[in-house]
Amino acid sequence: MATARMDLHLTLREKLSMGLNSAKNKVNKAVNQMQGKLNSLRSSGAKMLSALGDEIPQLGDALALLANPLALTVAGVGAVAAAIGYATKQANAWWESMAQINVTAELSRDKLKKLSDKLLEIGSRNVAPLEEIPKAFNRIISAGLSVNQSMAALEPTLRAAKAGFTDIETVASAAISVMSSSGENVNKVYDILFATVKSGNAEFKDIANYLPKIIPLAKNVGFALDETAGAYAALTTKLSAEQSSTALEGILRSLSNTKIVGQFKKIGVDVFDIKTGKVKPILEIMKQLEKQMAGLTDNQRMKKMASLGLDQSSSVGFGTLIQDMKGLSKAIDASQNSQGSLAKAYQDSLTPMESWKTVWNQIQVLIVKFGEVFLPIMTDAGNKVLETVDSIKKLWNESALFRDYITSLGYVFEWAFNIATIGIRITYYYLKGLIWLFSTVFTAIWNGIKAVTGFKGSFTDLYLKVKPLLIWMKQLLIEIADILYDVFTFNFASAADKIKNFKFPNLKEITAKVMLDAKKPSDTELVDDPEGPPGGLPPVAPISPIDDATKISGGGQAKNLTINIGSLVENLSTKSEEFNKMNPQEFERAMTELLMRVIRSGELAF
Repeated sequence: MATARMDLHLTLREKLSMGLNSAKNKVNKAVNQMQGKLNSLRSSGAKMLSALGDEIPQLGDALALLANPLALTVAGVGAVAAAIGYATKQANAWWESMAQINVTAELSRDKLKKLSDKLLEIGSRNVAPLEEIPKAFNRIISAGLSVNQSMAALEPTLRAAKAGFTDIETVASAAISVMSSSGENVNKVYDILFATVKSGNAEFKDIANYLPKIIPLAKNVGFALDETAGAYAALTTKLSAEQSSTALEGILRSLSNTKIVGQFKKIGVDVFDIKTGKVKPILEIMKQLEKQMAGLTDNQRMKKMASLGLDQSSSVGFGTLIQDMKGLSKAIDASQNSQGSLAKAYQDSLTPMESWKTVWNQIQVLIVKFGEVFLPIMTDAGNKVLETVDSIKKLWNESALFRDYITSLGYVFEWAFNIATIGIRITYYYLKGLIWLFSTVFTAIWNGIKAVTGFKGSFTDLYLKVKPLLIWMKQLLIEIADILYDVFTFNFASAADKIKNFKFPNLKEITAKVMLDAKKPSDTELVDDPEGPPGGLPPVAPISPIDDATKISGGGQAKNLTINIGSLVENLSTKSEEFNKMNPQEFERAMTELLMRVIRSGELAF
């Protein structure tokens, strides 16, 4: 029983251990995967930023600036200066347009500023480009309207251009022409025009092009703007915009002809009201004509129309309108009740992105207003410059002393220029000589180094031969540097004195001094190679390289020398930094040199 319980306990513990290990492995795997994804994301982000920096140099520069506070500050100052420059430029362009307006408006500076603010306000709530606002206003006021009338017409014109999907010039020309010929205000004109677009089958630009040509003739007959526009809209449902214009012009010419009006009366159509003497509404005239033609065959209708004395265009016009009296009545009713048509057309024409155009206009308005702050500063600065120039001109014309002074000043500048030119030339020739000197000296040194392998004597001998030349070159360069310093600091007197007294260092004296110094007691113990072998020689502890040497006196006898190599190797300092830096070839050369010194010391021991 106890054995079975123990087996069960061991089994449970084993399964629990396996389960825990399995869970631990899954957790570790998940953590590793997550860590791998994070590393991948970090690496991808870095690569993406690097790639963007490569593709867009400006972005790379911007990212680099973020890591450099000083550069970021300088860039910020530059950005502010650029922003001020851009804003001032935009404000100046805006006021150039305002100046064009004022040629016609003839406003004072204060009133022109108020007009500018009003135009900016209108531009900030419309989608038309801000720079087009002054141009539209100038077009409107140039047509003969007053400033107030032009201001009232501006915003409807901007919205009509947007709703009609045409340019401001076309819209403004049509509105002004219709206003002038009909006597209606601009808002009603635009409402009727857009009601015509809705009732008929023509684009706004076609209506704006053709209808203004018809309105003066319609007014001469006695028809109102709304009924004329309604009749035109009804015609466009059957004819083209151009054909409708021709047909309506034919109708109006016929009704203004007393002979044709008399023929209409003969068939029972009264064009004028007997009581008022005014022309009846066009819809009523058409209803009378339609009643007279009712029940007739096509042949009878043609003959009756021919009896009226109508030309082809007027016949087409009358015939088209009486064919669809319901459509004519609906189109005229739409024109007579057109209030709000422009506003609805404008809202319907806006796209989802149009709001951003308004936002951009608002930003542009802020930029212009910001630039206006600096325009007076620029103006004052310009005026000061002009005043200064004028003063100088006046002084030049009136003062002989000033002219003489300026002339003398010119001579001074000329003299300074000539002196500077001479200094540059002197510097050039000395630098040229210096280059030659360097070339000569280093060529000599190089040739000396190349000759080392064939030089007979110790390294000290070679050094003593080269050292005077190096000292000579050093002294020469110091003297030349002193002269150049005086030239560049404009101390020409000192430079001239040094050039006058210039002497090359005496190479023989320098050589003699070097050789004399070499013979002093402190220098007599020089070894062949004071620097040691290439790479440095590993430090060796003081040893006695001669162990139990046997001396045999007597001339001609062989001398025996015993050297304990083991003792030599044991005393090498293997911890030396120079020793550890040696490669095999350097180590071999160092050991060979060391061994040769030991042998030489042994020879001297006899």
